[in-house]
Amino acid sequence: MRARVAATCLSAWAAWLAAAAPEGGPAGSPATRRPSTTRAVKRTVFAAPFENATGRTQYEPAAAGMGDLVAVLLARQEHVAVVERQRLAALAAEQALALRGLTGRKYAIEAGKLLAADTVLVGRLYLVKGWLTVHVEAVEIATTRVVAAGEVVCRPEYLPEAALQTARKLGRRMALPLPAIDLKQVDASPVASLHFAHALSCYYAGNMDEALMQLMRTIDLDPNYAEVHYWSGMCYRRLEEWSHAVIDWERFLRDQPDSPYATEVRELLAEARRKDAETAPPRPAEIAAPASAPAPECDWKCAIGNVTLSN
Repeated sequence: MRARVAATCLSAWAAWLAAAAPEGGPAGSPATRRPSTTRAVKRTVFAAPFENATGRTQYEPAAAGMGDLVAVLLARQEHVAVVERQRLAALAAEQALALRGLTGRKYAIEAGKLLAADTVLVGRLYLVKGWLTVHVEAVEIATTRVVAAGEVVCRPEYLPEAALQTARKLGRRMALPLPAIDLKQVDASPVASLHFAHALSCYYAGNMDEALMQLMRTIDLDPNYAEVHYWSGMCYRRLEEWSHAVIDWERFLRDQPDSPYATEVRELLAEARRKDAETAPPRPAEIAAPASAPAPECDWKCAIGNVTLSN
């Protein structure tokens, strides 16, 4: 009996010590890693434009759209809803004023609050020896705590695959694992950002025809996606289809005269107009039709059945 009581007291004492010990284990002992107890919670996500730290303006659209793409893929999880950035344009003037002058994470958090999101995605792209590194963090708005982070390295032509890897990492770390996603079914997706990212991947891979097809799909889904006209012009430039490049760049400047790309596009447009004039086939010279001589009078006969007509 005494032995049983002693054993019970010893077990209770050991349990109390285990509960009171710090997470890394008692001092002097190797740190032990406890399994994650992150509980899945429903999240409403807002993706801010990522920072383009590549030093190259050609990656600005990729940085701007990468967050949207990751968010869209996260939304394949039933507990994730996405707030589209286009809703910022519908904010009242006094609400939009609150965002003026803000950048980076501060902008993302304040914009997320205005859009009733509880989590924001922030990130940056940088380039090392021709490889893109995409770093993404999911930040909880209420606490400004980073609840998940992920980083992938890819070639520029594999942006959708990189976005999917990133979304999977974030989902696992938020206890929101993604279902199976087939990127080959991108054409069936109603999300413009997916098609735009696919278009950029095709452009970087040198497949201009497929890039143009995806850009057309993007503008069909979102007629206000102004970057489409910039990149369509770039595709036509690579194809040396100058007249088409002129049309797209003129449309871009009409819609976005104050864009950061405006100066570059004006220079590209001048080049395209010059090339178009140089390569346009010469117009055929007009050939004067010869004066028609009067038809000579002549006898004619036409037999219809058994009747003969004559002049």
